[in-house]
Amino acid sequence: MSDSASTDIHQAKAKWEWLEPLWLQGGVNLAFNHAGSASWPVLLDDVTVDEALVIDVSAVPALADPLEKGDSFHLVGHVMGALVRTSPLAVMERLEDTSRVRFRCTYPDYLSTIHRRGTFRAPLRAEMGVGTRLTLAEDAPVVDADLCNLSLGGCLLSMRLADAVALTPDQPIFSLELHFPNQQRLELKGHVRHIRTNDEWTRALVGCEFDELPIDSERMLWFCVKEIEREDARRAQSSEKPLEPSGLFLTPSGRRLPQPPSGIAAEKPAATVGNTVARQLQRVADYLNAQSLQLQNGGTISSTLLSRHADTIIALGGPGRESLLYAMGYLDAEPVAVQHALVVAIRAVDLARQQGFDSETLKAVAASALVHDLGKASLPSDLLESRDGLTEAQRALLPGHVHRISERVADCRWLSPEIAAQVIGQVNERLDGSGYPLGVHGAAIGELGRMIAVVDVIDALTRPRADRAAWSLVEAYRHVLGEATAFDNRWARRYVRLFGVTPVGSLARYSSGALAWVQRLDAQARPSQVHMVLNANSPRRRLDLVLAQRDLDQLGRLEGAVQPATYGLSLANSGLRSAVRE
Repeated sequence: MSDSASTDIHQAKAKWEWLEPLWLQGGVNLAFNHAGSASWPVLLDDVTVDEALVIDVSAVPALADPLEKGDSFHLVGHVMGALVRTSPLAVMERLEDTSRVRFRCTYPDYLSTIHRRGTFRAPLRAEMGVGTRLTLAEDAPVVDADLCNLSLGGCLLSMRLADAVALTPDQPIFSLELHFPNQQRLELKGHVRHIRTNDEWTRALVGCEFDELPIDSERMLWFCVKEIEREDARRAQSSEKPLEPSGLFLTPSGRRLPQPPSGIAAEKPAATVGNTVARQLQRVADYLNAQSLQLQNGGTISSTLLSRHADTIIALGGPGRESLLYAMGYLDAEPVAVQHALVVAIRAVDLARQQGFDSETLKAVAASALVHDLGKASLPSDLLESRDGLTEAQRALLPGHVHRISERVADCRWLSPEIAAQVIGQVNERLDGSGYPLGVHGAAIGELGRMIAVVDVIDALTRPRADRAAWSLVEAYRHVLGEATAFDNRWARRYVRLFGVTPVGSLARYSSGALAWVQRLDAQARPSQVHMVLNANSPRRRLDLVLAQRDLDQLGRLEGAVQPATYGLSLANSGLRSAVRE
């Protein structure tokens, strides 16, 4: 399709569909048909379909004389970004009105429309009830999204931040299905144009551009855009002649969808996540997703928000530390990068607190750890998804993500540069000099840098990667303890002693076949309270038992932590008592 298109409309119903918005908005321009004629603002005051128009020229009374003389003219207005021009019109009579100058005119024989593709975006409200199904690839799951606006050229979608962080500009869209209340369905294809956050950093806004459409689909899209604007005008209309609702937004039984209560925002409420601690942690995860999108769009680190969420980590990790460690499991639907950032921040703060670091240092550790990996979004996707290990050329790109985040946090005036340099700059360094970005070794790596390297690598090893499966926690422990030339052995032993081989939040298996979420540990880092949810010997029978102290003996010998996905489990589906009692 070209950038603009001109169409002459003769069919009666189609003419009315274009005249109606002009009449509702009122303002049009009048121009006489002779060459060089200027245009003048007038009011389209009334329309009698197929019979006459009424125009009000009170704002420009000088137009009355040429109109009464019979000079031919046309009206021009804008509808949804299209320029609408009537065929030549003539005055039929001047209406008797002492306060206004009004004329009854002939009804147009045809209308001419000139529109630019995508110049007008019709806004949607939630109560219009348009369902949206976004599929990015043929075998990909459907992404939940809301349609914010629609045009001939594209649309704006609102979606969860967690679903948007993996999107990239120019990414193809396999299918975007729009389902209207009257059961009309429109399927579109295209690609992502941009990804950003809303002003509150609570939702992602994804701009999409459509591919070329078959003529029937293009007409249907144009019809939908016009009907959306018509419905919006109907809702805002205050005249004595109420506009009939668009059939596109009526159910097959002819009913309108219920309107939300006055004053209630159309924004979908956030899904309830876990317990109180988990819901607070969810807000930190939302911040990380939004911050990642901001950085991808050339933005900076939000110093205020980072400070606020670092304070949240510190506050939640005090006397209620086990509730915080447990709540991390509720966020398993978040992007892996966000889960990793939260785990590293929470466990690093917990470990540092046990060693007596002051609150100011703990906050700087929390903040630095939360954002330490956000720069990876700037790395080529094939580098992060390589199944064959990294080439030398790819390895040379890795330091870039550390430098990028280090530069961004420099604007956080409250954040200690020394602590940020250790936590962000040295998390990937190794004592033997084999790390990056600088390849420093030995005494050049600070105490917090040594600590964060242990916390980071243990969590990273226990997550699957494109080139390997996830390691068990015991295997990860053996690695850091056995690589004393690369990792500080003191911090590795402290980590194992504090979190144990079945940490709070892990799924433990017992010799009886019992599977239970670990909720508390004793002084020897062994489970002292668990939530039993399944017996592997009877997988169809879900359980909901909280057991503590001597009651644990009935479960048999503790065999260790297992992967929840192996048994189709997550904290979100584990029963009513899956939260640590607060």
